[in-house]
Amino acid sequence: MKKLFDYLPVVVFFVVYFATGRDIYPATWGILVASAVQIVAGWLVWRKVERLHLLVFAITLVFGGLTLVLHDDVFIKWRPTVIYGVLATVLLGGLLLRERSLLQRLSERMMISSLGRVVPLTSGDWRWLNCALIGYFSLLAFLNIYVAYRFSTDFWVNFKLIGFTVLNFGFYIGLFAWIYKRLPADERARLFEERRPPQS
Repeated sequence: MKKLFDYLPVVVFFVVYFATGRDIYPATWGILVASAVQIVAGWLVWRKVERLHLLVFAITLVFGGLTLVLHDDVFIKWRPTVIYGVLATVLLGGLLLRERSLLQRLSERMMISSLGRVVPLTSGDWRWLNCALIGYFSLLAFLNIYVAYRFSTDFWVNFKLIGFTVLNFGFYIGLFAWIYKRLPADERARLFEERRPPQS
């Protein structure tokens, strides 16, 4: 549920956009309000404010606010590019400035919380994963702004909804398949054992 909650602002944006007859300005209000609600609700439910949610809210406030004040949708179209660009930059900095990259440290925390242990990967594997995500986020940042300037607003919204969903699905499935292949044989067997339902 918490992972689905991360997508609340984007879902609200699409719902409002199509519900209002493809009007970008009510949709911008929707994503701005939903980003604020996401932070407040996260604190009330989990007593924690995610840094990523704060980042997204700050960027949405700036670019969404400019869109609404100046009545120019080009600013809200820049929002995904800025978010992906910031993520790529943070990952690059975490790769260059630390022995264990930011991606590795965050992933290991998630593994401990979900699996109770860290799945073994080599330092080379972590570097490859880090570079893959930097490249992917950079690609999304470029694609978003390219489509925003070359096509209509309606095409841009549909591309975000369908195109980015397909790209994300394919990329992350491929990424997890690569990680699985890099795992030792005993670790693969252990993962299957943990997911096998108990026999009565």
